[in-house]
Amino acid sequence: MIRVFAYLAWHSAWNRFTRQVRRLRTPRYLVALLLGLFYLWAITEQQRSARQGADASSAEWVLLFASLGAAGAVAWAWLIGSERRALLFSPADVTFLFAGPVTRQALVQYKLVRAQLPVLFNVLLWTLLLSRERFGASPSLRAVSIWVLLTTLSLHRLGASFARSSVTEHGSSGLRRRAGSVAVAATAIAVLAWATLRAAPDLAWAGRAGGIDALLSVVGEMVAHPPLRWLLVPFELMVRPLTVPDSRAWVAAMWPALGILAVHFIWVVRSDAAFEEAAVEHTLARARRERPEERKRRTLSASGRRLPRVLRLTAIGWPAGAILWKNLVSVIRVRPIRGAVIAGIAAGIGSALLSFGLEASVAEIVGWLALMWAVVMLLVGPQWIRNDLRSDLPHFDLLRSYPLRGRSIIAAEAAGSTVMVTVVQLGLLTVAYLAFLGNEALQLTLSERTLVLAAAVAYLPAVNYLAMLIQNGAALLFPAWVRGDVDRAGGVEALGQNMLLIMAHAGTLLVLMIVPAVAATGLYLVLRPMVGAWAEIGRAAVFIPLVAFEARVIVGWLGGVLDRTDPLGMANGS
Repeated sequence: MIRVFAYLAWHSAWNRFTRQVRRLRTPRYLVALLLGLFYLWAITEQQRSARQGADASSAEWVLLFASLGAAGAVAWAWLIGSERRALLFSPADVTFLFAGPVTRQALVQYKLVRAQLPVLFNVLLWTLLLSRERFGASPSLRAVSIWVLLTTLSLHRLGASFARSSVTEHGSSGLRRRAGSVAVAATAIAVLAWATLRAAPDLAWAGRAGGIDALLSVVGEMVAHPPLRWLLVPFELMVRPLTVPDSRAWVAAMWPALGILAVHFIWVVRSDAAFEEAAVEHTLARARRERPEERKRRTLSASGRRLPRVLRLTAIGWPAGAILWKNLVSVIRVRPIRGAVIAGIAAGIGSALLSFGLEASVAEIVGWLALMWAVVMLLVGPQWIRNDLRSDLPHFDLLRSYPLRGRSIIAAEAAGSTVMVTVVQLGLLTVAYLAFLGNEALQLTLSERTLVLAAAVAYLPAVNYLAMLIQNGAALLFPAWVRGDVDRAGGVEALGQNMLLIMAHAGTLLVLMIVPAVAATGLYLVLRPMVGAWAEIGRAAVFIPLVAFEARVIVGWLGGVLDRTDPLGMANGS
């Protein structure tokens, strides 16, 4: 049976590879592949030009942080979970394998064979990225070490998904069957969280004022004491083959890593009680989500929850507002909005209380993380949040049938994703503001921080709307580059395509921001000596109208393009 599964996995991978090679005749895939390869080459050359050799102390630091990274990956598998990826089969697999004379254990083995394909790709990638100057083992031994590490983590993720699915589906009976695995995972996660919270004040001080040496010293001190020291032992055994200086030491370090891999294999193969039911459920759920009629039904049909009154569509009003309403409701129905809001409120209140107490360093860490993600969302938020024209491209013919002008459709489509990304950014900024509420060591005073938050409320909607117009314009003008269909790029192509889209988006947004930013800053510099901080109002009074004018021009232009676009050509991706 293993040979049959290996044959199926090999030919499936070969067919996918040949299809991707044929796609290189299309310029968008060829350019994305070349950009991705150039990026990998640049990283590899940078690694090769690094300092020659690595002393024992640097190898120990690599071992420490790689072990912490592996522990974090395991904790993520248990806390966040990824059952849909780990248990996912194609509809053809469910139809022919699950109904055939194949045992659950054989299905698990088939899943393990299929999981080796991305593992081998990552082995090749990381073998190229990790320069031989920093690691003593030869490239071949390094590749074997990476394969053992990634395969062990993949098996652990699969085993964790079995345990989570069993507990979710069968409740207390599933928990009793998985009591050992769940107890070990819960204990390990609790130890990791406890050690991190205990070291949080020193970590915050080292990150703020102590420098990299102080940060390394604090991390080393944190992991040097039990019980975290005991917890990291198996992860160090998994990673150690990557840091040894020669072949003899590599052989000695590989045996414990192979033993851990064997234990994980036995654990996964013997943990197949809830496998078939969970795998079928996730596979069929994905198949239902991929049907256009099911996506439409999820968006328009009533769910078990009633919408808030402010989100109910009225009988009269702006006609294109129905599209905006649809895009907002689609996010609320399919995303855990209520849980995210509750978690954000709890994080804000908790951080505000901690900022006045002895654990102010914990609040500071939360604040800097929230601030960092709010800034990152300026660039990647328009890529992630797509409840706009990009999600409506499969139904472009229906969209064109509405009695609406193209400019109204564009304005409403961009507004939906603008609202969502702005809410996320303001939520993160609010959490950061509350986390620094009791912090008197910051360079900005509390009143200045309040002014920054108020400025964000004024500026972000305008900037985000312009960013979303860029994304929706790209979807309208170049649908084949941005649509999320089943024929999307993968691997290095996906890396190159994402880089290309992000660079094009950032460059276009920067060009559009030049005139409003220069004009508003010029007025601010003139008014600042006369009225002080009130000059910020004058800057906003110039910046926002100029951005609104640019948005109006873009909406009108894209609306005309939409009115002239043939729905048949859009369906074909041209």
